[in-house]
Amino acid sequence: MADARRIQRVPLLAAANACMFVFGVVLLLMGSLLPSLQFTYSRSGNLGSFPLAGIFVSTVLVGPILDLFGAKGVLAVALGLVAASLGVMPSLSSYSEFAAAAFLYGLGGGGLNTATNALVADVSAPRRAAALNLLGFLFSLGAISAPLLLSSVAGNLSASVVLHGLAILCLVIAIALLSLRFPPPAKSGTRLRRLLSVLNHRAIWLFAALLFFESGSENCMFVWTGKIAADALRVSPSRANIALVALTAALGAGRMLAALYLSRLGSTYTIWFSTATVVAGGALMRTANQMFGTVVAALVIGMGLSAIFPTALGMAGDRFPEETGTVFGAVIAVPLVGGMAGPKLGGWIASYGVRQVVLIPIFAAVGVAALTAAVSKRASRALLKPSAPS
Repeated sequence: MADARRIQRVPLLAAANACMFVFGVVLLLMGSLLPSLQFTYSRSGNLGSFPLAGIFVSTVLVGPILDLFGAKGVLAVALGLVAASLGVMPSLSSYSEFAAAAFLYGLGGGGLNTATNALVADVSAPRRAAALNLLGFLFSLGAISAPLLLSSVAGNLSASVVLHGLAILCLVIAIALLSLRFPPPAKSGTRLRRLLSVLNHRAIWLFAALLFFESGSENCMFVWTGKIAADALRVSPSRANIALVALTAALGAGRMLAALYLSRLGSTYTIWFSTATVVAGGALMRTANQMFGTVVAALVIGMGLSAIFPTALGMAGDRFPEETGTVFGAVIAVPLVGGMAGPKLGGWIASYGVRQVVLIPIFAAVGVAALTAAVSKRASRALLKPSAPS
C-alpha cells in the first residue's frame, strides 16, 4: 500500500490542488456576479449568504464520510454539484432559482474544501503543513480568478461563457480524478458513533478555536481593508482597493513561501512568527497617514495571516492521522462561523473609528498565539505519556 500511495502521490496532489482552485473560484463567484444581477440590496445580500450556508452544511456532514468511504466519491459528487449549478445559472432568471443554485454550489464547494485538505494531509506526511500551504496558494489563485474572469464580461467574454467554461473545467477534473487510485478509507467499517468519539479530544476544539479567531480575522480584513483606506485617508474607492489587492496578493504569496520555510521553523514557530507579523502590520495600519503606508501595512498583514490556517490544519492532521476527515470537518466548520462573525464585529467597532477595526486582527493574533502554545503543550504531554502495558 505504501508503494501504491507513493506512485499516486503526485497525480493525487495535482487533482487536489485543481479541486481547491475550483473552491476558490466558487467562494468569490456570487460576489463577482452580483453587479450584473438586477435584485434588490436585501436579496443581493441574501444571495451572498446562500453559498456560505451550503459550505457550512457540507463541511459538517462530509468529514465522517471521508473516513468511512474515502475522498474519491466525495470529490466527484462535489465537482458534479458545482458543474451542474454553474451550468444552469446562465438560464436562470428568478431570485429563488439563483438562491437554490448558490446553495448547491456551496454544498459542492464545502465538500471540495474539506476533502482536498484531508486528502493532501493523508498523502503528504511528514510534510503536511507545507503541502497544505501550497494547497492554500491554489485557493488564493482561484479566489483571484473569479473576479478577473467575470470582469472580462464587459469585454470579449459573456457571463454564460465564463460559467459554462467553469462547469466544463469541473467535469474534466472529475473525469481525471476518477481514473486515479486513492488511499483506502482510514476507518472503513467503523461504526459512526465510534468514529465520532474522536471529537471528545480537547485538542480538536483548541484547533477549532484557533482557526475561529484566524478565520474571523481574515474575513474581517477582506471586507474592511478597502473601507479603512477610503475613509481614513479620504481617497477614492478605486484607489482604496489597491490595499485590498495587496492584502490578497500577500496572502497567496505568503502561503507559497511558507511551503519553503516550514521545514526549518517548524509549525509552532511558523504560527508564532505569523502572529507577530500580523500584530506589526496592524499597528502600522492604525498609524499610517498615507496610501503607501497603508498598502505596506496590508502586505504585512496578508503575509502574517497567510500561513496560519493551513499550518494549523497540518498540525491537526499530524495529531489525528487516522481520523483526518472527521477532525477536519469539525476544525473547518467552526472557523466558518468565525468568518461570518469577523466582518460584523468590524462593523460594530468601526462606529468608534474605522481604524479601530484593525484591533480585530491584532487581538485575534494574540489569541491564535496563545492557543498554539496550548496545542503544542498538549502534544508534548501526549508524547511524554508512557505507553500502557500490552
